[in-house]
Amino acid sequence: MIRPGSLERSLRVTIGIAGDFVVAWWSLTTVVYLRRTVPLAFTRSLLAPEKLPLDAIMVMLFGAAFLAGLGLAGFYRRRIALRGRPIVMVALLIQIALVTIGMTVLERPLPRSILLAVPLLEALAFPIWHSLQKKIWPVRPRETILVGDPAEVAAAIAVLRGADDQRVRVIGYVDSDPAETGVPWLGRLDDPAVRAAVHEVEEVICVWSEAAPHGRLELLRIRGPRGYLLLASSADALLVSSVLGWMGDEPLIEVMVGCGFGANAIVKRGIDIAVSLALSVLTIPVWLVIAAAVWLDDHGPVVFRQMRTGRGGVPFAMWKFRSMRVLRAGLAGSNAQSDEERVTRVGRFLRRYHIDEVPQLINVITGEMSLVGPRPERPEIAARILEEVPDFDLRCLVRPGMAGLAQSLVEYDSRPSVKLRYDLTYMCSWSLWLDIRLMFRSVAAALSGSGV
Repeated sequence: MIRPGSLERSLRVTIGIAGDFVVAWWSLTTVVYLRRTVPLAFTRSLLAPEKLPLDAIMVMLFGAAFLAGLGLAGFYRRRIALRGRPIVMVALLIQIALVTIGMTVLERPLPRSILLAVPLLEALAFPIWHSLQKKIWPVRPRETILVGDPAEVAAAIAVLRGADDQRVRVIGYVDSDPAETGVPWLGRLDDPAVRAAVHEVEEVICVWSEAAPHGRLELLRIRGPRGYLLLASSADALLVSSVLGWMGDEPLIEVMVGCGFGANAIVKRGIDIAVSLALSVLTIPVWLVIAAAVWLDDHGPVVFRQMRTGRGGVPFAMWKFRSMRVLRAGLAGSNAQSDEERVTRVGRFLRRYHIDEVPQLINVITGEMSLVGPRPERPEIAARILEEVPDFDLRCLVRPGMAGLAQSLVEYDSRPSVKLRYDLTYMCSWSLWLDIRLMFRSVAAALSGSGV
């Protein structure tokens, strides 16, 4: 079972769509070539072969219409039921209609022989292309571990066998007690060896529909950003708006860190590097002015590094413009309230407009931070919070960010458990549009001096 957000899935979809476009392109080119080289007296009077256009507009029109027809006919659905298999002829009829409309709008001549011959050739080439794709790059079954009680595991095995699902190969199940399920019992989830197996296996499906929330969070902690698949219960259906997988005909919910897995992680990291480099270069004059102002205020260091907890719980040194007076013991401090008297005149301005955080762009470029993500805590504060909120370490599944959903929507002194809910919502519901919105909102809050 290939995850929708995985890199393999993205590559397969991209190659498949590109191949379908090439099928339309090749069919059009072949038919036009035959039309130009094979003399047909009754068609010459309608449109001379040498005047038959074959340019980028024609190729894009036929290709786009073919892809649209395949999509509307159901060929690009993630799950195709046995009773609802798409029909190529439906896609070709849609293509003919779209091409006819397009050529009419563009006021370009198109012989009926071309309009009808291209879909016929596509009807022959399309199945050949897809058969070749499956032979060259077949979908191999994923080794899968089921998590749940024996009764639900046995029911899941029956569903998989009944659906003859070749994408899943169950190698065992995890539960508190062994039972007869048809697959090996691997042990309990608190066993270190079992946790290692659950972490390393290609896929995990939690079929325990009534699993406690803590159990689901623990499973996410073990699996990391790629997460697992959850068999949706009736209560889950109230909260989840989309289904991202199936086991037979039963819906599966993808529980994963959207910005830390597969193609999404590559896209997010690429944007982090590009935007951070651009901002760093464009704001060099601002950096120089701030550095001069900080130094002239009390002739102390311009920047300093503060230890924060990063991805995987590994501490890193976060850069900031200095906003407090230097102590003899160094630059260590506790928090904004207790150190208010140490804040310099320039530092008060920098803090109000969050300008002191601009050097964190360096952390983003070096890979220790992201532009958007959960805000990093100091190690001693994170350790204290973990005693009260045991799941707080789940925030460390991704890079910490300069801006975050919790910082945009909740108060500075909100409980850590509340901030954790916002951070998990961001991590598991990530989208590029969400990052853009949070970046603009953070910039707006900083410019107005109202950010937390």
